[in-house]
Amino acid sequence: MRFALRGLAILLAAVTITSVTVKDSAATPVCCVVPDNGAGTAAIPPIGCSYLGQMAMINGLPAGATIQINSDIKALAHGFAGPGGTLGGTRQEWGGQITMTMTGTGTLFGFNRVIVLPLPSPQQETHSAPRTPFAPVQSFNEDLYFLQGQVTGDPDFDLLRITAGSGFGQPSPGHTILGQTGGGWAVDSFFDIYYRIDFVGKPGSVLSGYSGSTTGTNRHLLCPGSVSVTESAWGALKSLYR
Repeated sequence: MRFALRGLAILLAAVTITSVTVKDSAATPVCCVVPDNGAGTAAIPPIGCSYLGQMAMINGLPAGATIQINSDIKALAHGFAGPGGTLGGTRQEWGGQITMTMTGTGTLFGFNRVIVLPLPSPQQETHSAPRTPFAPVQSFNEDLYFLQGQVTGDPDFDLLRITAGSGFGQPSPGHTILGQTGGGWAVDSFFDIYYRIDFVGKPGSVLSGYSGSTTGTNRHLLCPGSVSVTESAWGALKSLYR
């Protein structure tokens, strides 16, 4: 009986070592699930899922004023994907949009806009480190290499442009975890985005006569904590042989 119980404990410990938790309760919803790409993994970046963060416009505005931005970066289409990139794994081209919810401060108090900048496909690019296809959890580093979009002729901006990514000399590292769930993959991901925002105010608008460039860094998160790996049970396993 003693040896049978020991064997059962070893089996349970081994299962724990490789177990995966995908948090999908009402309290912690899995906010991004994408299909398998047919090769035992998921296409990255995930289509239709939001990387949420904050940005700001400071330089070139009236003294003491800022424009605070809640930013939502979303991939909407994939382009080329194949071996390559700076991390020795996969290079991915894509297109999408960034939704910028703007709130003015100081003398720009009351300025509130929501502007959607297109991110043309396939001009956006991310690089991923190698991963193990068909593994139930795939955890790998990433690099946002190219991100750029702009609008012109807006009621408040003659030009509003955002640029980010290592390919522009603005290092933007990240990390992604894929957790197998059903026939697809739950995604937990982030990028520490080093961005630059350039603007030229529209004549006749509240920003008339103003222009400038602001750089900053902010972590943009997608579904933080939605995929986790159960803590290793090696300690418990070793104790059975002491």
